[in-house]
Amino acid sequence: MFKRQAQTPTSSVSITQAGMTRSTKDWNKTTTSMPLEYGLASKGDTRLADYSNQESFFHTIQTRYLTHIGSFPSVPALDEQLAALSIASNNTYTPPSSTSTSQSSTPKPDLSTLQNILMDMRKLREGLLASNRLDDFAKSAYIFIARAAILMSHPESYFPSIRHLLYVLHKQNPLSNPEVNELAGYLMLHLACSTNSYHDAYEVRQTFKVRDHRVDMAIKALVAGDYWLFWSTKKSVDGYKSKIMDRAVKDVRKHALKCVGSAYHAVDIEFLEGCTWREWEVLREEFSIAWEEDCGKIIIKKRPDSKAKTLNVRKEEKREVKRELTEPTTKPKAEPTPKPKVEAPTGLAASRWATPKNESVQQKGNWTQWG
Repeated sequence: MFKRQAQTPTSSVSITQAGMTRSTKDWNKTTTSMPLEYGLASKGDTRLADYSNQESFFHTIQTRYLTHIGSFPSVPALDEQLAALSIASNNTYTPPSSTSTSQSSTPKPDLSTLQNILMDMRKLREGLLASNRLDDFAKSAYIFIARAAILMSHPESYFPSIRHLLYVLHKQNPLSNPEVNELAGYLMLHLACSTNSYHDAYEVRQTFKVRDHRVDMAIKALVAGDYWLFWSTKKSVDGYKSKIMDRAVKDVRKHALKCVGSAYHAVDIEFLEGCTWREWEVLREEFSIAWEEDCGKIIIKKRPDSKAKTLNVRKEEKREVKRELTEPTTKPKAEPTPKPKVEAPTGLAASRWATPKNESVQQKGNWTQWG
């Protein structure tokens, strides 16, 4: 009933123009223009178990990281973006007052690049772990990942890397003494500042013979609750240790506010900002403080007014007058105590020869005349 129309053969040119040709590209081979999108070894992707793929992928991660870090014009702008990656709420970064006004017009930082770098670091770590690679390349890769993740305030990346370096790789391919001292110091600070595990921190110090005076002082300040020592130590350490110590900053500020509130009625604003290392306006919003500000001072506890004092004094005087009216006016006189009777001496004691000499007269050098 219906006639089938004859189909005209299509040429290869029309097929390619229509986009119907099957791609012959081999996605397992690396290209210089675009890096491979590797998967996680824990999800079944075993391509990063190959040593050559690990080395090329590590070079790509290094290039992307250094290019992104070098694109920032100033250090505060970089710190703001690195701190924005923090998961913990006590690791927020507030720029100084001088830079906050200049950066208010700048757009919000794009965190997608750093998040992708962190994910690539995780892929490389899982690939190294799956291949059980413990040579010098694995050592350098783990150290780079640990340092970069510390600056990005990402403990989920630097904590397993440091533990693998110290407890697994160090036994097979020993680290140098400066590397052990550095990495063990990072681990001590993380245990003390993030989890309050002071016992574990001192155990790491004893195991790896850590000799770092600043790390010891930082942990001592946290154990003793000495916020002045904590701030001075944080000012003297390097950028890596300071980033790890940032995780304990909120708890130290809260402790300092409690100490100041229980010890003073009123303090200067500069003194409170020195105790907490934070501006007063930011402190009041962050901790919801109800203290009042008056003429450059912060009123913690209000003293009673002078009018209230006079009213209280008058009330006490009225009470004393009422007590005097109710009590009897005449009080019973106390009976005098009888004096003891002195009996007259008799016999020899009554003679004039028994009378004692006057010492005052003897001192003057005169003899007493008798009779």
